[in-house]
Amino acid sequence: MNNVQFKPEGQLAEMGVKYSVKAQLGRPVDPTSARQKRLASAPGKKTGRPVNPNSARQQRLAELEAKRSNGELRRGRPVNPNSARQIALREAAAKLIAKQG
Repeated sequence: MNNVQFKPEGQLAEMGVKYSVKAQLGRPVDPTSARQKRLASAPGKKTGRPVNPNSARQQRLAELEAKRSNGELRRGRPVNPNSARQIALREAAAKLIAKQG
């Protein structure tokens, strides 16, 4: 039987951490741990591996974002305007316009 008595509401509230029963799925958070102190001292700071802006992937992502913002981003297979389907679609559109107009 688990005989750990843990009341996180008070301890976490002192540190400005919001306690949620839903989020308490694993073991209880120890607010006095070094990791919790580090996370509480730098709210909003990203933890983990830093991003290298000069990496090939980051440069490609920046290029894609620039194209996306300019509206120049091409996605998928290009349309062949001389294909049978495109010709049929143009004729159907022209027929619809002629019928309406």
